Amino acid sequence: MEHKPQEPWQSAHWAASQHNFAPEIAIEPHPVALHDITLRDGEECADLAYTVEGKVQVAEALARLGIRRMELFLTVPGWYEALRAIVERDLEMDVYVTWEPGRVERALELGCRHVMVWYRIGEVYQQHASRRPREALMDEMRAAVGAAREAGAEVNLFLPECTRASLEHILAAAHAAKSEGASAVTVVDSQGVARPGAIAHLVRTLRDETGLGVEVHCHNDFGLAVANVLAAYEGGATALHVAVNAVGYRAGNAALEEVAMALEVLYGVDTGLRLDLLPEVSRLVEEVTGLPNGYFKPVVGRGAFSYERWEATAALAAGGVRPYAFPFEPEAIGRSPRLVVGKWSDAGAVAQKLAEYGLRAAPARLQEILLASQRAGAARRRPLHDDEFLAIAEGLGVEHAE
Repeated sequence: MEHKPQEPWQSAHWAASQHNFAPEIAIEPHPVALHDITLRDGEECADLAYTVEGKVQVAEALARLGIRRMELFLTVPGWYEALRAIVERDLEMDVYVTWEPGRVERALELGCRHVMVWYRIGEVYQQHASRRPREALMDEMRAAVGAAREAGAEVNLFLPECTRASLEHILAAAHAAKSEGASAVTVVDSQGVARPGAIAHLVRTLRDETGLGVEVHCHNDFGLAVANVLAAYEGGATALHVAVNAVGYRAGNAALEEVAMALEVLYGVDTGLRLDLLPEVSRLVEEVTGLPNGYFKPVVGRGAFSYERWEATAALAAGGVRPYAFPFEPEAIGRSPRLVVGKWSDAGAVAQKLAEYGLRAAPARLQEILLASQRAGAARRRPLHDDEFLAIAEGLGVEHAE
C-alpha cells in the first residue's frame, strides 16, 4: 500500500505510535521479500493434508495478493501434479523447492530456479538423530549446493535448528555454502526457542560476516514468531518466511497477515501487497485447510474489529481522527467494524445498532432498550444476535427513522 503520511507513523488509515520512529530506535525502511511457506510448512501440520486443487487455489490467491515467492515440498504425494499445475498457470511469483535428489531434477525441468538446500545444523540433532560426523554432513551439503548451482538454480542454505547451534558452526556452514555458489542463508528457529534479540544478532552477524542474503524462518511455540521476524527485519534480513493464518508445524509460523500489517503500520514499509485481500486469502486458507482462526486472531480474527461500546469510537470519528479509534482502520484491509450489543454496551451502541436497521428511539425509550439488552447479554453470557436485539427493541417500542 502506498504511504502518504503527514508523519512517518500516520497514514489515511492508521496512526501508529510515534515512539516507533524516535531517532534512537528508528529503522530506515528497506525492501524485504515475504517468502510464503503456507503450502510447504503446512505439509508438516499434524492435522492438515492438502489436495492438489487446494494447493493451486492457495497459490493463485497468494499471487493475487501480491506475494512473489512461495515454497513447496517435493516429498509428499501429489507434489509433482501440484507443482506442474502451479507453474503452468504462469503466476507472477518464483516457486522455491526443497533439494530432494531424484525429484528436484523434475522440478527444474518445469522451470523452477530456486532451491532450498537443508543442512540440519543443530549439534544435538547431529549427535543423536543423524549420528554421522559433522564433516560428512557438511560435505553432503556442499555437494548439494554445487549440484544445484550446476543445474542452473539459485541456492538458499536452509539451517534447521540453527538457534541451537554454535555461532562458529553456523558461520562455517554459511561460508561453505557460499563457496559452492549459494546466494542466501536462512536462519531457522525450528522450535521457536530464540528471543527477538537473538534472531536480530544472528541476522546481523551472518550478513556482516558472509555477505550472503539472510532470511528467517521462525516458529511460534512461545508466541514470538512475528516479533522474531520483525527483529530480523531490523537486523537487515532480506526475506521473511511467513504463512497465511500462521499455518505450519506444531504452533505454526509467523502469520503473513500480521507481519504484513506490522511492516506497513509500524515500520512504514510498502510491502506491495493488496492489503484489502488479506481477509479473503485468510478465509480461503481456512476453507482449504479446515483449520479455523481463533476469535482473538490479529488482523483477520472475528474479534479484531468487534465492539460493544460506541461512544469513544464515534467521538473520534466525528472529530475527523477516526484512525485513532483503531490500531488501523478495518477498511484498510477490506473489513468493517462489527458492533454488537450486550452487557457492556452504552447508549451510543444501542442507537448506532438501531440506525443500522433504519430505526430510532426517544431518549427515555433508548435507556429502557439499553438496560434490557444489558440484562439479556449478561444472562446469555454473550452479546445479542441482531435478531435478539431487534426483538427487545421492537417489543419496547421504536420508530422508523426518516
